[in-house]
Amino acid sequence: MFRIGILGSDNSHAQAFAKLCNLPDEEGNYAYDDIRVVAIYGRDDDPKHTEEVAEIGKIELIAKDPKEFLGKVDAVMVVCREGAFHVPEILPFVEAGYPVWIDKPICTTLDDVKKLREACERNNTLITGGSTMKYCKEIVEAATKLSSGEIGATFGGTMQFPGDLSSQYSGLYFYGSHLVEMMLTVFGYNPKSLIASSVKSNRISIIVNYDEFQVTLNYTSHSPASYISVYSEKGGYSTKVDISDIYKRGFSKFREMLVTKEMPLSFDNLVKPIYVLEAILKSLKENREVMIEEIK
Repeated sequence: MFRIGILGSDNSHAQAFAKLCNLPDEEGNYAYDDIRVVAIYGRDDDPKHTEEVAEIGKIELIAKDPKEFLGKVDAVMVVCREGAFHVPEILPFVEAGYPVWIDKPICTTLDDVKKLREACERNNTLITGGSTMKYCKEIVEAATKLSSGEIGATFGGTMQFPGDLSSQYSGLYFYGSHLVEMMLTVFGYNPKSLIASSVKSNRISIIVNYDEFQVTLNYTSHSPASYISVYSEKGGYSTKVDISDIYKRGFSKFREMLVTKEMPLSFDNLVKPIYVLEAILKSLKENREVMIEEIK
């Protein structure tokens, strides 16, 4: 049985992951027979809310200090709403050799990417996480259709999801990673450059240049649904993205890593969204095309 500890209770993700692991369905069956969330630390969340999350999710231990997790869990997830907390919160567990999940965004600075990379390499840490949106059925299906050649050569595409420069949780980083990670999953982890513009903090358009095609990303907060369109020589693929089972799809990748001891994504691919988001912000600030390789 894998025992999971969760850092951060303010995000709805904490409750969602706990319920997924700890609560049986109406017939008494668990989604996973071999994994439970056994501990949670609220950080700066209201203690009453942390207690509520623990009660609803059937989490036994409410820690007053993350160190209480040591020896009581087999892996750790950090899901704080504020992405700037993610690396500082998870580093002690990376250093201690625990497999970890870092929620989106992985972090909000390139300095934290460096710290995380060095700690993971030093301790051979198993690490995964980011946006669960990249595992949506439609995103995986689009990626498969392109990589298999089923719909021919890629001509480009467009994708849309909420995002807001004025979010209190590190601006665009809070929701922005979702759209970037979906794009990277479908079109590849090697975008070359981009140019971004906005008319409002939550109305942003980005043209992303790959070697042979362009992808348009649109941040449209409060839109009732998310859509993806892929243009290709055999007609392409276009659909609404179903987000109803994203927690299970994402968490299953974490469990898979714990079982197989293999990371779903390389470290470079896991943190690539940070470089793309930094490029978007730089483009907006400087009103120009930004090469991804500029972001170092």
